[in-house]
Amino acid sequence: MITIDRTPWRPAIRHLGADQWIAAIGDVHGHADLLAALHGALSAEIAAARPAEATVVHLGDLVDRGPENRRTVALARAGVPGAHSVTLMGNHEERMLAELAGSDPPHLRWYAMGGRELFAECGVAPEAGWQAPLRARFGADLVDWLAGRTRLHRLGPLVFVHAGIDPDRPLADQDPHTLAWVRETWWHHPGPYPEDVAVIHGHVPVAAVDLAHPRRIAVDTRAHETGVLTALVVHGDRMCTLATRRRDDAPGRAERPR
Repeated sequence: MITIDRTPWRPAIRHLGADQWIAAIGDVHGHADLLAALHGALSAEIAAARPAEATVVHLGDLVDRGPENRRTVALARAGVPGAHSVTLMGNHEERMLAELAGSDPPHLRWYAMGGRELFAECGVAPEAGWQAPLRARFGADLVDWLAGRTRLHRLGPLVFVHAGIDPDRPLADQDPHTLAWVRETWWHHPGPYPEDVAVIHGHVPVAAVDLAHPRRIAVDTRAHETGVLTALVVHGDRMCTLATRRRDDAPGRAERPR
């Protein structure tokens, strides 16, 4: 069973227009059941709020580590009813696409960091000539769609990326690798960020979403280990989180970290 947790509204990290609504979904990693439930919850929020403009941003890392990578990507591509959909390129999508372009056999690092589950889902062995059958079984249309994903989305004073930014470079001149891969060098930067934006991101796992930080919010709650997938919702001058949680007694639950 999947339940939905919702935090109370609080002042937004940056204010949008009164009729602007946006949600950012953290790293899914192949747990399509959690994503489908979260899409449903967000659709209900949009219907209740009735904003003039609604957007749902998937922050990347749709694939690897989980059992339903193909369905997860298909859900992201389909989007949420009532909202414009944006999907960002995560480092796991980037690595998957790079491997499909010609590593034979796949690099052990990618295989160990999540590719193993993707191969198992597609019923493909990680041996010479794996690329064509994996692409076909995953779905060439979905692979090509992933390859076209952007790395940064901005709505007014909010910037959405998978991993982070380089605070010492203009937003228009960010390194694509930084947007998908950066961790510590940005995480510990005191700020401020260019144009005084706030950054909403995944990639860096957190036990709980910290809504008190003045410049950034991380929403990767390690769905593949905790069974919790989180979205940040900003509507006008307020924000909250919505999370789908797989109950411990549900079939196929993710193992809790020890």
